[in-house]
Amino acid sequence: MRGTSRHVDLEAEADLQRCGALKDFWYVACLSSELKEKQLLSRTILGTPLVVFRDAKGQPAALLDRCLHRNARLSAGDCFEGKVGCPYHGWVYDASGACVEIPSLGPSQQGALLDAEGHAKAGLKLRPSDVGRVPSFATREQDGLVFVFMGGDVNRQRREPFRVPKWNEPGWTVYFMVTRFPNGVTNLVENFMDVPHTVFVHKGWFRNRKVREVPATVTRRNGEVLVTYEQQQDELTGAGFLMNPTGEPMTHTDHFFMPNVTRVDYLWGARSGYVISSQVTPIGPLESEVYTSISYRLPMDLPGNVVARGLRRFMKWYTTQVIGQDVDIMRVQNEGFTRAKRGLEFTSTEADLLHADIEEVRGWLREGGEGPGPEDASRRISFWI
Repeated sequence: MRGTSRHVDLEAEADLQRCGALKDFWYVACLSSELKEKQLLSRTILGTPLVVFRDAKGQPAALLDRCLHRNARLSAGDCFEGKVGCPYHGWVYDASGACVEIPSLGPSQQGALLDAEGHAKAGLKLRPSDVGRVPSFATREQDGLVFVFMGGDVNRQRREPFRVPKWNEPGWTVYFMVTRFPNGVTNLVENFMDVPHTVFVHKGWFRNRKVREVPATVTRRNGEVLVTYEQQQDELTGAGFLMNPTGEPMTHTDHFFMPNVTRVDYLWGARSGYVISSQVTPIGPLESEVYTSISYRLPMDLPGNVVARGLRRFMKWYTTQVIGQDVDIMRVQNEGFTRAKRGLEFTSTEADLLHADIEEVRGWLREGGEGPGPEDASRRISFWI
């Protein structure tokens, strides 16, 4: 597929061996609340199967989801004392990936009759310490999320894990949504940053068409793309009425953080607003898991955010409907280019400048991210909604 500014290769973007510098970032594997003690989670990131669990100290750990013995999925096994037991023959691995027990070797934990030479001649391993390690991946837990680093040496990281906006900030209420999308990372982050689609895909739920011009400034700097909209009187439907019942001027910004995070802010002064942050974890070329944090603050509330917390169920229902509409349109886009007889080409207008910038940044990373990245630029655009 080719965009107006750079080739978009969804296959390579989602392949650990071909994604270039896209692997040198932290990706969300699960919510902290999902990772219980003595529980194994199966996850796929950049096409790589992982088993995620908590070690003996309760810290998250991630291993390649494959036993060294007969390649069974470790995630189908058991978790005990911070270790993983394979479901096939019970081989046990610690959080570093080291094999620490092989039940068939018995109490001595080494071959009983064949000597070391006999083992070597037959290509056998004498004891658990000889079998090697299951590849492990660095993990980090913060802001209610568990992250995994896919790039090997964590010193290669290009950025720290993204911080959830307004997390534990007084006056703000935060909840998470986890959504499986039938599309790749580039297409998803472009959708999450896109205003023109909202009057069609989310008509009546989020924004209605007014045939109104929207000036904006698109700034690309240090791998980020920031869009600042110059329409203080933008009218949001749905939850927008809760945030701004008196019609105060609105500040709206969309922000892309390389390689896979978007943050959308709707703020009405210091009194109220909501911030939608989406972190996209690539599973495969056309499959992604999106971890969305919804942070909101009401213009007036009681101590302890009593009213906002009481509205959480409604807010989650409302945002589920809106995100579901994005899931549907991402499926429609998927079907459009997967059924095409020839390669897809994006045709863009001025409203798509931010998307071209995102493609430029992600394309540079996919190609290795060597040397200076896309040059900094700030340009004014205008479109109608």
